[in-house]
Amino acid sequence: MPTNKSTIKWYNDNAQQYTSHVRDVNESIYHSYYEKPAMQAMLPNLQDKAVLSIGCGSGEDVIYMARQGAVRSVGIDVSEQLIKIASASYAECEFLVMDQEKLTFADNSFDFVYSSLAIHYLEYWTPTLKEAYRVLKPDAYFLFSCHHPVDSALFTTHNDGDKKITQLARIKDKQSKKVEIIGDYMSHRKLDGTDDLAVTTWHKPLSDYQRGKRIRLPD
Repeated sequence: MPTNKSTIKWYNDNAQQYTSHVRDVNESIYHSYYEKPAMQAMLPNLQDKAVLSIGCGSGEDVIYMARQGAVRSVGIDVSEQLIKIASASYAECEFLVMDQEKLTFADNSFDFVYSSLAIHYLEYWTPTLKEAYRVLKPDAYFLFSCHHPVDSALFTTHNDGDKKITQLARIKDKQSKKVEIIGDYMSHRKLDGTDDLAVTTWHKPLSDYQRGKRIRLPD
């Protein structure tokens, strides 16, 4: 299932706001101080390599990899407006509007494929993983990040003007032996956004990733 149309619309409508957010290190704390350093620490040697960034947004990862020596650094995204911003910002890189489930590149086109916080917009990962596998050269690999399922498993148990509490818990009454579960970790389910961030993502437990359930690569 491709990226939800309402998600694409939100990114098109809010492309400039999103760009300003991710480019401000003091505002995009999770990007700047957690996810980006972790991903960058796992990058291979990119000198003279052809690299592809799936779900590139406004292009920051694409230019980063170009500056690490990539001879060709390409970014794709389903948001036309984000691709316009990326193209205007980083003319030395290549940016294309493209569905990550239907890449138009030839087989064995890239030495490395990268995706930062994009694959969780998809209900099923197999089409994207197959496409990444197809466009990669032999012995190359695909590095991607996504939201951790513990975060999306939490349920809000308290929310007022001063405090919001979210929990993943098992509460057992010692007398009645009744067990109450707060949160939902195990299910595969759609996550709707908020008024401020009207996007759709999908919750999957880590066991789905580890067993390859719904994300199995071709033999």
